[in-house]
Amino acid sequence: MSGRRFIPVRPLIRLGIVLVIGWWLFRDTHARHFPASTDSEIIRFAHFGGAEDFALWRSIVDSFEQTHPGAHVKQEYIVGFAGRYNTKLRQQIVSHTLPDVALVQLGPFHELADNFADVGRIVTPNVRESLDAVGLVAFQHGGKQLGLPISGGNLLIYCNPECFEKAGNHIGREVSLPADDWTISDFHRIATELTCDFDGDGAIDQFGYWQTRWVYYLPFLWSFGADITDETSSRWMLMGPEAQQAMSFYRELVTGDRVCPREDEVPQLFQDVGFLTGKVGMCINGPWFQPFLAKTRLADSYVVAHIPIGPAGRVTRITWDAVVMRDDLPPLRRRAALAFIEFLISAPVQDRIAQTGRALPARTESVTRFIGDANDPRRRRFVEALSYSRTQPMLPAFGVIDRTINRHLQDLLDPDRPCDVQSFLIELASDPVIGEHFTDQTRGADQ
Repeated sequence: MSGRRFIPVRPLIRLGIVLVIGWWLFRDTHARHFPASTDSEIIRFAHFGGAEDFALWRSIVDSFEQTHPGAHVKQEYIVGFAGRYNTKLRQQIVSHTLPDVALVQLGPFHELADNFADVGRIVTPNVRESLDAVGLVAFQHGGKQLGLPISGGNLLIYCNPECFEKAGNHIGREVSLPADDWTISDFHRIATELTCDFDGDGAIDQFGYWQTRWVYYLPFLWSFGADITDETSSRWMLMGPEAQQAMSFYRELVTGDRVCPREDEVPQLFQDVGFLTGKVGMCINGPWFQPFLAKTRLADSYVVAHIPIGPAGRVTRITWDAVVMRDDLPPLRRRAALAFIEFLISAPVQDRIAQTGRALPARTESVTRFIGDANDPRRRRFVEALSYSRTQPMLPAFGVIDRTINRHLQDLLDPDRPCDVQSFLIELASDPVIGEHFTDQTRGADQ
């Protein structure tokens, strides 16, 4: 008897119960992300956005499945801000769980591009002719077409007419809405007139404009004649008289003329709410702002104006979202993924995207659907602005460079910190992050 070994029964029972409960709780999750067959017509599709975006893509997925018997798309969705979604994609790349098809923003695209398949076979002559040429080029990497533009948007100026009326009553004369041919000088004058201390307590109650981070300031930067990088994104170009003029204007709007609020003056307030509540009379934003405003009291009254003309003309930033495909798909899933991508750039789907007003379609013939039968002048201006739109620099490491630029801009906008703009530009160009990713051919130009 003493030589026998007894196995405790109760711990085994407990373990069995835990395993059964775990299987019951997570079997659907496992089946969703790891289908039993590694090569099937079941594909995973990832995107981000709000409730309206989810509903739009759900309807598109349903339409695809109805017209492609046997194919099935598992919709993977990150709620809200694209930053969380971009982080998730990076995590999935590291863990080898990248979705089969995904939306990717232009900013981080080139950092992640090596993980995507060449979808150039889809770009037949007819497709090339139908898709926006700037968008197509934007998603080429290493001589390959690693993404196809799906939707995009350029930046224009939004005006809250209630703020214009209140400012006019306060100063005793009309504050005119922007004309189509307004200049940066006109912008500065109007922003100054909109900035009011209504109750005379020394605190500004209404500001003229909401100051932005650098990617939303690009239209002004370019219109002054300055640039961030060269066309190859290999040389750092933010130097010289034009850059000094552009960044001096950026600083003065906050620290000098006071037409833009400082962070401590509007704590926990962001641009969209500031504009809607009348804290700021103008802001810069894309077409994706319109569906939000359509649900507010400003739905019928807000105005969209062109970018003001600067010393170097009129330029604005356009960005695109692309659809990409995972690089290592087996044959059946690859075929289903390619069919889904072709479906996304088809006229019916592009028309549906355009009709939402949330983004410009990548398919040029669908642009009329964005304007709509009512020929809304606010939507029409985004289409007109395509003629002077350009994509932002294809930065080699967008995330880290974005954070570096914004960190330096915080110093530039600090009213308690003496700042010489030329010294600011030299300091930014000398940052180790900038030096790591760009050549220094222009860095000493003004020293």
